[in-house]
Amino acid sequence: MKVSFSYENKEFKKHSDFVNKFIKLLQREFPLKNDLKIFFLNQKKGEMSTGSRRSDNVIKVLVGDRMNRDIMRTLAHEWVHEHQMDVLNRKKGPDIGGQNEDEANAFAGRLVKMFEKENPNYEPKMYESRGIEKKLNLLTEEILLTEKTIIKENLLVEMKKFGIEKLPYSYSSLSRFIDSKTMNVHYTKHYKGYVDKLNKALKDKDGDMTLEEIIRSISKFDNVVRNNAGGAFNHALFWKMLSPKKQRPHGEVYEKIKKDFGNIKKMKDEFNQAAKDRFGSGWAWLYLTKDGNLKIMSTPNQDNPLMNIVKKGGYPILGLDVWEHAYYLNYQNKRDEYIQKFWDVVNWDFVEELYLSKTKKDKKTIKEDTSDKEIINEISKTFAFPYTAKGLRELMHSQYEGCYNKQYKDGCLGSIETKKCTTELGILGGDYSEKKFGGTSQWSIINRFDTNSRVKKEIYNIWLEETEGLTDFKTWIKDHAYDLFANDGMYLDRLAEPNIGTIEVGKENESYAKQIIRQIYNLSPDQEGISYELYEHCSGDINDRKKGQDIVLIIKGGDTIYFQVKPFLNQNNEIEFFDGGDRGYYFKVASWHRQTKYKGENVDVILYVDRTEDKYIMFRNDHNKMLTVSNPRTQPPFYIFYYEMPLQSNFKVPLQKETPKAPVKKSIAKDVNKEIEFYKERINYFTNKIKELGGENQDINEMINFYKKELSKIII
Repeated sequence: MKVSFSYENKEFKKHSDFVNKFIKLLQREFPLKNDLKIFFLNQKKGEMSTGSRRSDNVIKVLVGDRMNRDIMRTLAHEWVHEHQMDVLNRKKGPDIGGQNEDEANAFAGRLVKMFEKENPNYEPKMYESRGIEKKLNLLTEEILLTEKTIIKENLLVEMKKFGIEKLPYSYSSLSRFIDSKTMNVHYTKHYKGYVDKLNKALKDKDGDMTLEEIIRSISKFDNVVRNNAGGAFNHALFWKMLSPKKQRPHGEVYEKIKKDFGNIKKMKDEFNQAAKDRFGSGWAWLYLTKDGNLKIMSTPNQDNPLMNIVKKGGYPILGLDVWEHAYYLNYQNKRDEYIQKFWDVVNWDFVEELYLSKTKKDKKTIKEDTSDKEIINEISKTFAFPYTAKGLRELMHSQYEGCYNKQYKDGCLGSIETKKCTTELGILGGDYSEKKFGGTSQWSIINRFDTNSRVKKEIYNIWLEETEGLTDFKTWIKDHAYDLFANDGMYLDRLAEPNIGTIEVGKENESYAKQIIRQIYNLSPDQEGISYELYEHCSGDINDRKKGQDIVLIIKGGDTIYFQVKPFLNQNNEIEFFDGGDRGYYFKVASWHRQTKYKGENVDVILYVDRTEDKYIMFRNDHNKMLTVSNPRTQPPFYIFYYEMPLQSNFKVPLQKETPKAPVKKSIAKDVNKEIEFYKERINYFTNKIKELGGENQDINEMINFYKKELSKIII
């Protein structure tokens, strides 16, 4: 088998040495039977984009002003197609999607990386390009290559935030907890050993990741990197978590500990037990979960809660090393005593600082809808995503074939039709089925990508990592659709991660909301399915996505009520209650949506919940009683004014004495008869409620008196 070349671009012909070297790699990995002719063209021919192949064993590759690395990737892409036709005897498939195109996309990128790894001396040539702006491009690329080389040679500089640094105290400063000899050996032998071994293990791998990024994506690395990156990260935190000066817990982290554990003693007891129960070597951790709670776990060896292989993990804010090398010289087999004395040297200032940095940074990722709006603003300042939601959805769908069995083992394209789950065409099952992550259906997490701005931001980050921004973003997405969206795509874990946490949070919110609804409507769980039905639609359900119907209550022989469930945003002045004088009382609620998002015929009730605080407040979705205004401080973007009392609430919102300049909802005053009818209905409702309870109730009496007062104003 022979390969011949034709060069339209004389500048590119100068690189024939590394082109020949690349061809040898292609022939080794994807051997061909027949002779092949390759044309390197200055301009596109016919309908070709960046490359094409003909049935007569001819490959055309566009050179133009493109970077050599992209040219080689196109060549690899078309070469794999030639192997499919020439060796595997396959028929030509569709240009987007299908087995042939998916394989070519996936293998092309891997072949380029393989070539770069085997031939590091060719890296400068791979990043060269031609054209009018050649000098500017070469200068830019030279800077990028120089920076990349520095990063590879000085990996620990990139780790500075968590890397090797002098202890903030002497070896003997913590003598009431640990002896100086143990500290010396622990720091100079064990800790530095982890960092040195990590640096060596990463020498031939990508060196442009911070230590924290390596930890977060540890599943991509082997056990050598896992153990030593964990050791470097854990110890770098551990030194800072200790203090020669005895400190007391304080600040926001202290308040959060009391809230999540009841008191500091209960937290310490649970932490101590986790440390004692860790069999063999490992760590005990107090960590911040993705939904903003503090929890305790222990991990084996040098693992920690931040690693993406740890289930239900989060960010560690306090840890204790229970490897024997950390204490054995001083305590021998008395691990319990070592654990107990740990609390004498905890650096609570650092723990507070770490907690604040992570809660301020990560609050955006905790609640449904909150983060996407904020990230949209961030993204709009840096890049415009090149696909519409519809276009991205079509590209994702092209990586999946139709459903042929009930198990959906590798994911497929289809729909679900049940009472609780009626979906449009989308991706079902596979490794990313929502059911595998606490959801209720086989609807795949991947279906969320088209409208999730965090996913789009992560695609942008991957593109930058892979190309340093030197290729066309949209073309790169199309060429790497398999790696990004296919069931076994190499980047899919990273894209799925932002969506996984919201599934559990949403499910817990809706479960809490169902408890509230049963309580308010006096529904016995034993009667469910007999006198009433109460269920939430699955994620992806058309009624949820298009109509906003999170929960449905069907009372046999009575009404059907649709609920939209919204989480509290947990910020200052989220819900306020005002006396508007002649306009009556009204509520002001911070919101990410206009009230018109949920039409009156689709949603009857808007239920705001905070399950962690056991709080809820419920309003009618009556657009005649609601008004949306923009938030002048931009985040969240809107305030909804409810010009009536809530249907139900289990907490009191303080009445503001000062009357702000609230907008007037003119339609409220137009129909006096409806106002009278409404107040009478509420008075009657609460009067009957007292009878049901069998006696007086102060809170309900207050509500009755309030509505009587409002009714008297109108009648007079």
